[in-house]
Amino acid sequence: MKLSKYQVGKRYSKALYEVAKEQDSIEEMLEDLKSLKQVYEENPSLSFALAGRSISRTEKLKILETLNSQFGELMQDFLSLVFDNNRMDCIVEIADAFIAKYDEVKGIVEATVTTTIGLEDTQAKTLESVIKKRFSVNKVNLMKIVDPSIIGGVIIRVGDQVVDGSVVKRFNDIKKTLLVNN
Repeated sequence: MKLSKYQVGKRYSKALYEVAKEQDSIEEMLEDLKSLKQVYEENPSLSFALAGRSISRTEKLKILETLNSQFGELMQDFLSLVFDNNRMDCIVEIADAFIAKYDEVKGIVEATVTTTIGLEDTQAKTLESVIKKRFSVNKVNLMKIVDPSIIGGVIIRVGDQVVDGSVVKRFNDIKKTLLVNN
């Protein structure tokens, strides 16, 4: 049975996280993976070139050597392992899984806050502290979205949990109640 890129990403990142932890280089590995992910996202053909059959192994090794030149020894060894196992097309998934593991261990969450108007810094700080308490985390990376269609209030999304305090939701709740009672 063939593994999905997501499954490959989880497996490789778990192993990489453990090795980085043993070598006390988790932070360095995190930064290397973020920059490698950025390279992959800025050059979509890179994944195809390194994983496909359109170029020779020698040319692929030259590309890998160029990539390796900007990273530390652990990352170079890891990339060689991934390359030897023909998994270079899973780099983004590996990076995402590693970042997710790092965030989980450090108590960091990504939160999206949707409002009708932009938040001031004090409002954003207050929301961050509320989210920290509510979800028992150490740090909140807040992404702010302005959406006038919610009319008023705020929608907070943390992972798969949503706290919807928008006026549109309240209107819809009232509408449902009135339709059920009639």
